[in-house]
Amino acid sequence: MTIEEKMEHFRSISLESANTQSEQSLRSYKQSLADELEIHKETSKNLAEESKRALLNQVRTTAKKELASAQMSIKKDLTNRQSIIQSKVFDLVREKIAVYRKSPEYLSFLIRQINKLSEDYEGLDITIYISLEDSDLLDELKKNTGSNIIVYEKDFLGGTRTIIPEKNILVDYSFKTRFADEQEKFVITL
Repeated sequence: MTIEEKMEHFRSISLESANTQSEQSLRSYKQSLADELEIHKETSKNLAEESKRALLNQVRTTAKKELASAQMSIKKDLTNRQSIIQSKVFDLVREKIAVYRKSPEYLSFLIRQINKLSEDYEGLDITIYISLEDSDLLDELKKNTGSNIIVYEKDFLGGTRTIIPEKNILVDYSFKTRFADEQEKFVITL
């Protein structure tokens, strides 16, 4: 083998070795780039999903706040309307009580109520009170029942209140007490 042949052989082996190393380096570099691309894609995908979740949570939170605010506004409006309706209903009841107190049925009602109290607490010293506005009925009530009846200094919308000192009892059949009880129990349902 001549020097030229040897040189050619060396050149070809060197080129072959360099090509092999170059191909390996290129493959390794391509694989490294492909791996980095996959990591970048995964990271970008995760960041996008986190951003999407954060935005959805923000939208949900805002929607919940707006819903709660709207519900509070509706409840407040409903409560105000119920209060107005309740006020109107009980104003009508007061008017009907006032009309009833001027009727002959009211006098009969008081006589029955006083007679019932006298029967229930027979033999005991009782004092029956009538409302200040019913003072014009005092003589008629005393005449028809024969009971100890006194006009109370304040109006209690009608009815009677009775004190039984021996038993330390107050029997309250006043319309004011019943009216207050009904107002307390009054509920408007939808």
